[in-house]
Amino acid sequence: MAESVEQLSVKDRLFAQWRRPDRAHTFSGWKITGALCAIYFLSIGVTYYGYAAILPSMILDLGWTRGDASLGFALLSIVIGIAGPLAAYSIRRIGARNTIIAGGAVNALGALITYFTDSLLQYYVGVGVVMAVGITFQTLVPAGQVLANWFMQRRALTMGMFLSMGGFGAFISTPAFAYLATATGDWRGAWLVMACSALLASLIAYLFVHNHPDDLGQHQDGVDPSLPPAPAGKTRRMPAVYQTAYQWTMREAVRTRAFWTIITAASIATMGLSLSTSQALIYLHQDRGIDAVLAASALGTVGLMGAVGRLSGGVLGDHFEPRYIMAAGLTLLLVGMVLLNYTDSVVLVYAYAISLGFGYGLSYVSLPTLVANYFSAHDYARLIASSYFVVVPISAIAPIAAGYTYDQVHSYTIIFLGFSVLTVVPIVMMMMLRPPVR
Repeated sequence: MAESVEQLSVKDRLFAQWRRPDRAHTFSGWKITGALCAIYFLSIGVTYYGYAAILPSMILDLGWTRGDASLGFALLSIVIGIAGPLAAYSIRRIGARNTIIAGGAVNALGALITYFTDSLLQYYVGVGVVMAVGITFQTLVPAGQVLANWFMQRRALTMGMFLSMGGFGAFISTPAFAYLATATGDWRGAWLVMACSALLASLIAYLFVHNHPDDLGQHQDGVDPSLPPAPAGKTRRMPAVYQTAYQWTMREAVRTRAFWTIITAASIATMGLSLSTSQALIYLHQDRGIDAVLAASALGTVGLMGAVGRLSGGVLGDHFEPRYIMAAGLTLLLVGMVLLNYTDSVVLVYAYAISLGFGYGLSYVSLPTLVANYFSAHDYARLIASSYFVVVPISAIAPIAAGYTYDQVHSYTIIFLGFSVLTVVPIVMMMMLRPPVR
C-alpha cells in the first residue's frame, strides 16, 4: 500500500518524485554513483590523506619518534580491516545507506578526539580506533555493495569512478593541509576540517543514496529483465570479461584458490601505498632535503595518479580481464618504490609519484571488480569485508616495519627495496589466476 505524504520522512518528501510511476523508467544508478564519489572524496580523500599530510607536523610539535607515530597509522589500517565484517553486519541489519551515515558520525568523532590530543594514547584511540571504524563504515564496504547492486555491465567503470575520488581528494587535501600546518604552525585546525568533511559525506548519503534498484522500482543497469531482448543487430556487444552466473556464498568463495590469490595481490598493493603514505613525506623532506610543500605535493601527486589509475582501471576493466590490470599495476608499484629509494632530484620525485600512484590505482580498483565478477553481488558485502579483514592489517606491517627500522639503522633502503622484491610474487600469481570452479 502506498505511503501517504504525512507518513514520508523529510528526505522522502524531497525526493518522492523518484518513486513516481511516470519516472520509474529513469535509471538512478548514475546519480547514486555520483553521490558515492562525493562521499569517498570527503572521507578518504580529505580525512585519510589529510591525516598523512599533517603527521610530520604532529611529530615535531609533540616530540614523538617516527616509530611511535607510524604505529598510529598502522593501527588505523589494522582496525579498518577488523571493522570490515562489522560494517557488513551493519549493512545486513540497517542497510548500506544508514551504515554510511553512521560511519560519518563516528569518523567525525575520531577527528575531534585527535584535535584535542596531547598524548600517544589519545592519538591512537582517536585515529587508530574511532576514525578507523568510521572510515570503514562510511566507504568501501557499504558503497561497494550499493554499486554491485545497481550495476553489472558497468561494474568496473563505476568502481573505478568511485575509488578515483580518493586520489583526487588526496591531490587537493595533502598539499593544502601541509601548507596550512606550515603557514600557521598549528596542525589542529586541519582535524576540524576533517570532522566537517566526514559529516558532510553523511548528509550526502542521507539525501541521495539508495541501497538497491528495487527501492525505487528500478532494475540493475536500468534494464528490465522481464522485457524481450533487443532485436538482432541492435544489441551492444559486450567484451569478453568473465562474470559468474552463479551466486556464490561466502562459505563457498573462501574455499577457492582464486579468492586467496586476489587477497594476496591486493595485500601487497595496499602495503605499497601504506608504506608510501606513512613514510614518503618524512623521508623526502627530512632525509632527502626536499621542500616540505613540494614533498607534500608529490604525495598529492601519488593520490592524483592513483585516481587516474583507478578510473583507467575501471574503464579497462569492462574490456580486459582485471587480473591483467592488477598485474600491470603491481609492476608499476615495484618501479615506483625503487625510484623512491634513489630519489635525489625533483624529476625523480615526480617519477616515483606518477609510477607508484598510477600502479596502485590500477591494482586497487581490480580488487572489488574481481570479487564481484568472480563471486557475484549475492554475498559481496561479506566477501569484500573479509578481503579487507586480511588485506588492510597485512598492509599495516609496512609502516610499523619502516618506522622502527629507520629508528634502528637510519635508512629506508632495506624496506623500500625489500618491498620491491616481494612484489614480484603477486605479479606472477595474477598472471596465472583463473576463475573459480565450484
